[in-house]
Amino acid sequence: MTTTTLHPTKTNRSSFARVPAAFRLQFAVPWSFIWLPIGIFLLAWALGTGIGFLIDSQMADRIPAEEPLSAIGAAQAPIWYLAFMAAYTASHTFPFSVALSYSRRVYLIGTYLTFAVVSVGYGLIAMLAFWIERLTDGFGRHVYVVGAPFLDDVGGMLGVGAFGAVVTLFFMCFGFFWAILYRRVSIPVLWVVILSVIVVILGLIAMITLNEWWPNVGLWFVDQTAFTLAGWGLLATVLLGGLNYWLIRKATVS
Repeated sequence: MTTTTLHPTKTNRSSFARVPAAFRLQFAVPWSFIWLPIGIFLLAWALGTGIGFLIDSQMADRIPAEEPLSAIGAAQAPIWYLAFMAAYTASHTFPFSVALSYSRRVYLIGTYLTFAVVSVGYGLIAMLAFWIERLTDGFGRHVYVVGAPFLDDVGGMLGVGAFGAVVTLFFMCFGFFWAILYRRVSIPVLWVVILSVIVVILGLIAMITLNEWWPNVGLWFVDQTAFTLAGWGLLATVLLGGLNYWLIRKATVS
């Protein structure tokens, strides 16, 4: 019998080795983050296109190539769903992960990876829809949901994908924030935070209005491209992600 047999070597397994498991945990029900978002996107895309065709049918003198119709707002439907699902994740899978002995850091990294993958998926689907609309000249009538011609000036197909991915990631982290905040603080404190955010937003609007800064705000947005807006959005997402990490460290699971 050797010394090695008497004293077996102990290997310290990194806690990060459980990150893939925490990532897969979010896809235990594939419908939540895969099939339903795709279905909602396709439905919103179809409805937006249908509304465009309805408007087109009422414009007898319209020249499609010169007067394209856009229904960009329809593309945001899956983003709101994903924001809700991110909040649902914080309220349901977080306690389950603690029961599985995942550290809060491991759970959060796995969750952020989930959000990132889903957001990139949204960006890719938006790019595919953009390409289809352009290839078919807006389904033959220049009716667009994600491929409006004016988007060429701010980044085109790649810009739409980048901006869509970042916006989706931000709102998923935003939805996650409110659910984790609910677990971290009491209900009265939660309402104080909500009302404080509303007051700050209204205060900013009032300040901009009283100082007549709206033209400057408009010019700032006009000067941006989809990529620069995505950059600002990514910065806000990183800051929000750090705040979520600070909150989840003391969040309760009951």
